[in-house]
Order: sequence, then C-alpha cells, then structure tokens
Amino acid sequence: MRNQFNILVVDDEPGIRITLAGILEDEGYNVVVAKDGYQGIVAAEKMNFKVAFIDMKMPGINGIETYKGIKIASPDTFIFFMTAFLSEDTLNEVTNLKARAILYKPIDPDLILKALQKGEPFHI
Repeated sequence: MRNQFNILVVDDEPGIRITLAGILEDEGYNVVVAKDGYQGIVAAEKMNFKVAFIDMKMPGINGIETYKGIKIASPDTFIFFMTAFLSEDTLNEVTNLKARAILYKPIDPDLILKALQKGEPFHI
C-alpha cells in the first residue's frame, strides 16, 4: 500500500473511532485506535506515530493531558485535536501547545484525506 505511516486515533466514542480508523485504513494507513487517553499514551510508548487524532473531551484524562503524554513518548508526532465544542479557555490552552489543528466534529474525512495524501497533513 502507498501510505505506510502510523496514525493513532484516540476517541471515547466508538462510532467516531471506528469510522475514522476505517477511512484511514482504506487509504492504506496503519491505524491504531484507543478508547481513552490512557490507552493512547500507552500506544505512543509502544509505537511511533506520525500523526495522532485526539478527542478533546474524554473520561479519565482529557485531550490536552493525552497530548502531553503522547508528546513525552513521541515528541515528533503531529497532533490534531477533535471536538464538537471548544471553549475560549480551552482554545487558548490548545494554541499554546502548538497542535497542528482543531477539527470540529463531525469530522470531514475528505479534508483529512486530502491533507494526508499531499504529504502535508499538518496544515488543515
């Protein structure tokens, strides 16, 4: 397959997690899913991911704490946050983290795929 880098999808909603992973796998990406931030961090400790999609609101630890844990384990991973709602305080905190983008749910798979296929998944 043409797209052989690893992508991590961290979301507590099974429908989003499974759908996004399926779309990415159909395009040839190696995808690992995690149902919460803890599992996402453990996955990043075990495998190198070029890209991670992280839900902002999850039980246990939220997306920001998950981001911090993944960046410790894998500093070069490009992070995209996903959210249905974003407060101004959270937006300010995310901006300081230098995440690549905040994607609003429902996620537009065409936008994600276009960016990934261009080899520039970091400017959407």
